[in-house]
Amino acid sequence: NVVVTTEEGEQIPSQVIFDSAGEPVTLLFQATVAPASSTSYRIEAGEREAYEPQAYGRYVPERADDYAWENNLVAYRIYGPALADPQTPGVDVWVKSTPRLVINEWYGRNDYHHNYGEGMDCYKVASTLGGGAMAPVADGHIVLTGNYATQRCMANGPVRTMAEFTYAPVRVGDRDVTMTRRIWLDANTRFTVQEYLFDGFDGEMDVAAGIVLHDVRSKASGDGYAAVTEAASDSADPVRDGDIMLGVVVEGGGAVSEADGHILVAGRVEAGERIRMRSGSAWSQGGVSSAQEWERMVREESIRVASPLKVTLGR
Repeated sequence: NVVVTTEEGEQIPSQVIFDSAGEPVTLLFQATVAPASSTSYRIEAGEREAYEPQAYGRYVPERADDYAWENNLVAYRIYGPALADPQTPGVDVWVKSTPRLVINEWYGRNDYHHNYGEGMDCYKVASTLGGGAMAPVADGHIVLTGNYATQRCMANGPVRTMAEFTYAPVRVGDRDVTMTRRIWLDANTRFTVQEYLFDGFDGEMDVAAGIVLHDVRSKASGDGYAAVTEAASDSADPVRDGDIMLGVVVEGGGAVSEADGHILVAGRVEAGERIRMRSGSAWSQGGVSSAQEWERMVREESIRVASPLKVTLGR
């Protein structure tokens, strides 16, 4: 019974986020604000219009416990407990060239490695961080967890899809480390926010957000971010299937390095502390035409993370 309107009185899509007890905790809407400027919105009682969903995710038990999520620009999945191989928290990237939500249709067709005109799965994850995930680091090497152990959908459109995952403990040096992971993806962005909580140890631990490297065409990085453009990795015809572009951004910045076949952005956490990263993707046949354009988009995302909007609530 709450609506959000612009200064001109036009209602815009909004979404209520609930806690685990079913109580509303957040009113979510997307603001359009030019650089060095301000915009006002009005929140008031009213009847919501029927918004077309632009963000969606679900547990996929019919495909070995995948969890998949998407918006009007991008689509992703991670692997669940029923899948024996690979064992990884790595993100699989599904490229698409349509604003339609396609997860259910592609799973239903069970032929998502073939492009029927709107995109496909032509990305290789294997036992890596795939298209952008975070993992502990020990002695200069990443330590992969297995696939997620449990999943819970926390929100599902029209503006944001959100889920939480737990992972079985993994041995990091002489410590057994647990990992809880939340992901959320909003409409109209190519970047999924990933929030990690590592626990089960004393003191601090090194972590890293990374992207596995395949047939790389271009790489760029700066404080706290890395961008990669490469040929379609799981493809019989990479020229036909185009280039896939990937990026990670770590909140708070971090040094960039390469190890274990990945480009990595470093982070450091205390036990029980949450750390956020963003993982994003694009496709040369799906709206981003060049590596240079993608590198600019990842760099600008890192700037937005470092300089978020300032919000004032008045009455």
